[in-house]
Amino acid sequence: MPPKPLHALLALALAAPAAWSPSLLARTNLPSGAATSEAEVEAVKALIWAKEKAIYAGRAKGDVGYYIANASPHYLAWTSGTKAPFGVATLAAGAADMKSRDKEIITNELVDFSLSGDTAIIYYRNHRKRLPDGTPVDQTYDNIHVWQKTAGEWKVLASMSRHQEEL
Repeated sequence: MPPKPLHALLALALAAPAAWSPSLLARTNLPSGAATSEAEVEAVKALIWAKEKAIYAGRAKGDVGYYIANASPHYLAWTSGTKAPFGVATLAAGAADMKSRDKEIITNELVDFSLSGDTAIIYYRNHRKRLPDGTPVDQTYDNIHVWQKTAGEWKVLASMSRHQEEL
């Protein structure tokens, strides 16, 4: 039988996505720095993918609060169309502008995942069908988020995206 923290994560991963709440996701804890079994890797992948999906669910409603709450204080992002990396303060500064921009439609596809100790890297693809202002588009982005477990919580440390037309 898996250890209790792993057992809780596996139950969370198998639960319906509607059952994943931000508070539940924040409380889940695996041993820090320990060797990871395949089951632990799968559990952390499911946990982080659920957090990613929650970020985009909020974004579709014009709310980036969950993203900001799950960003490390040392967060840096370099997104498609930006000239240089930016920090969490820039992300937070744009939150007010997003409030009325709640028409975005994005589907997400998990591409790959890597876990080493307290660092996880998730690769995923977004297909955007509508901009936040409602303008129809057909855009595909490849993304990477680097997550770091700090004080028992997984936080986004770094983000990078590229529009597939940039290839």
